[in-house]
Amino acid sequence: MLITTIIVFILILGLLIFTHEVGHFWVARLVGIKVEEFAFGFPPRLWSRVKNGTRYAINLLPLGGYVKLLGEERESKNPASYSQKKPGQRLLVAVAGVFMNLVLTWILLAMGFLVGMTPLVSDIENMGGTQEKIMVISVLEAGGAAERQGVKPLSQIVRAKFLGQTLIFQSVGEVTDFTRSHKGQAIELELKNLSTGEVYIKNIELDDDDTPLGAGITATGKVKMGFLDAVKWASIELYKVLVALVVFIGSFFKMLFTEGKVAGEGVGPVGLFVITSQAVKLGFAFVLQLTALISINLAIINILPFPALDGGRALFILLEAGLGRKIVKEQVENIIHSIGFILLLALIVLITYRDIVRFF
Repeated sequence: MLITTIIVFILILGLLIFTHEVGHFWVARLVGIKVEEFAFGFPPRLWSRVKNGTRYAINLLPLGGYVKLLGEERESKNPASYSQKKPGQRLLVAVAGVFMNLVLTWILLAMGFLVGMTPLVSDIENMGGTQEKIMVISVLEAGGAAERQGVKPLSQIVRAKFLGQTLIFQSVGEVTDFTRSHKGQAIELELKNLSTGEVYIKNIELDDDDTPLGAGITATGKVKMGFLDAVKWASIELYKVLVALVVFIGSFFKMLFTEGKVAGEGVGPVGLFVITSQAVKLGFAFVLQLTALISINLAIINILPFPALDGGRALFILLEAGLGRKIVKEQVENIIHSIGFILLLALIVLITYRDIVRFF
């Protein structure tokens, strides 16, 4: 399973990085900018080849990638250079990678609904299609019957047994009715930990109160639909997730800069590897879902107006367009972006250290 996880992790990173950089590459070529190098990963270099004046390279560190454009680092009088293009053309190049990541997210979500996938944020009850509902224990009450018997949160209730009778629940109401009608009695639950894929059985003596199981139940499940509905719901999911992630990333950086703390929900490369291993255990649809989530995260983070990110470069271009002149020389702007890159690497190291402590 470890080898499979490593392969899937590399494929996910490769797809996301390639898609992002292809956006920059295509638009640069479209507006007539000479592309000097198209690279996957950061040096040292493992392989490279020059074709039609562009060097294509694969580097050792798969933490990103880059497209090197003529005239981007230093001004060039060549008409095909980045520095000779209009601000609008350079802006299109800057944001093209983000746009491609959003398109990839949309495609992956649509594929997920075509093969059958759990929606990220939408209510399954409103989605139609062919549904395979599951009941999930989302919250455990402190000291409740489920917690006392070692039930893990985010566990699916596969089936329940009582006096030889087996039940498979189709709604939260069915679970509630069953537990309330068996107050104070012992039942058997077959459960599946959705975080690890582990299936386990618990014999639980229900409490004699209004919440006999001592757990909050949520209805979710996979939805499979036709092409047009898949495209429609992929668009809806993309919008909803985009809004939610913008709010989260805003709070992440607010906490980072005001309190000097890294929000607990964020993960780095190590955390992503752990999550990938869980997705691999759960199946293809979960890998699609995870890839879509990472892709949209990559898009939002890259559009932030921070030096070294696409959004930072776009900000300089917008200021130039608004003022009618460059606010700093190219050499100074490159230094600013280099400082931003170093700060981003430091943040990645910090998050990676926290992930190692958290997961290992």
